[in-house]
Amino acid sequence: MRRFVVSALLLALPGCRSAGRPWPAAEAQSAALDVRRGDVRLAPDVLVRRIAPDVWMHVTLHEYPGPLHYPSNGLLVVTGDSALLVDTAWDDRQTALLLDWAERGLRRPVRRAVATHAHEDRTGGIAALRARGIPMAALARTGEIARAAGRPAPDSVPGLALAPRRDAAGFELFYPGAGHAPDNVVVYLPRERVLFGGCLVKPDTATTLGNVADADVAHWPAAVARVRERYAAARVVVPGHGAVGGLGALAATERLVREKGAPRRPR
Repeated sequence: MRRFVVSALLLALPGCRSAGRPWPAAEAQSAALDVRRGDVRLAPDVLVRRIAPDVWMHVTLHEYPGPLHYPSNGLLVVTGDSALLVDTAWDDRQTALLLDWAERGLRRPVRRAVATHAHEDRTGGIAALRARGIPMAALARTGEIARAAGRPAPDSVPGLALAPRRDAAGFELFYPGAGHAPDNVVVYLPRERVLFGGCLVKPDTATTLGNVADADVAHWPAAVARVRERYAAARVVVPGHGAVGGLGALAATERLVREKGAPRRPR
């Protein structure tokens, strides 16, 4: 059986990629990770893994020329008789596989989706959602960035930039300020105590910030600190790339950004 290829150690992943920007050569690390018991592999590059009773993490790979494979995480959350998709896969084909599985495997079709920022690993499959009439919501700034790049844009959540928005389906969206991207939001599931940090949060074993082309490195630690303070009850923290962890991932992200993002002193 072909093994599921995942970027280096999956625990120390590089960060998220902007549409159209290749990964730096220094981040060209790859390794193989066997599918775990209980995982469902929908394709060689699409996997779903249960992380809470009603919460599944989806992991999809993007391949570049050479042996480079970059996994990205999102969520599928059961909400009553339907499911919520948090971030699409890298592309429409992968996203369609996730939608099919939610309908046939979970028997909970995806009726809504949210995007945690505008990069390709969060919104690359938005056309697959539109083809099925599934709305996707995000920070207004996310739509602005997508439209400026000539890509399909999600709908905006009114007022999200100013205050957290609690949804009747049982999740909360929070914009803590710029960090990995100017529009990064997080998603919290209070019943399950699961925090999806997206690319704002690094796994606690990460050693690199990854792509910082759109990052606000100076304000990134403060944004993570706001998330840590607001969701101190979280038990599970899911980064945009890499292994699921706990609240330690937030403190580790703050330290990493301060260390790696500090401006170099002139010699």
